[in-house]
Amino acid sequence: MSIFELIGELFNPGQVGEIDFNDSRETYHRKFITIRLVISLLLLGLLEYLFLRYPKHYNDFVYILKVNAFLLIYLLISFKIKIRSNSDNLGWVPFLIDNPFRISDDFNRFLVVLKVLFMPGKYISSSIHDFYKSIVTK
Repeated sequence: MSIFELIGELFNPGQVGEIDFNDSRETYHRKFITIRLVISLLLLGLLEYLFLRYPKHYNDFVYILKVNAFLLIYLLISFKIKIRSNSDNLGWVPFLIDNPFRISDDFNRFLVVLKVLFMPGKYISSSIHDFYKSIVTK
């Protein structure tokens, strides 16, 4: 952050995206819900494999508990938030060159990075929730 960004925001403020905690999602057909559940369980298994792939971790119960607690918290956070960045304010060549006169483009790029980080967790958690809501409860 430079002094030029702070001064530039005073004269010409840019739009910033938002993080919403009340997510309204669309519903899917029953067979797509099942397909999404299978894909999300495969992704969840891949995440477990990446964290627990070394044999020394299979014997450490505390490490397995920490990994599963981390994944559960990640999935809960991913399920609850919806990140929207303003795509009109991402820098000069969008996302490549920083606008030295605005700090709001830095915030929007940070929101894009957060969205990419939480996207797999959102997919996994929403597909498990949809499966439970549509098939198990009926």
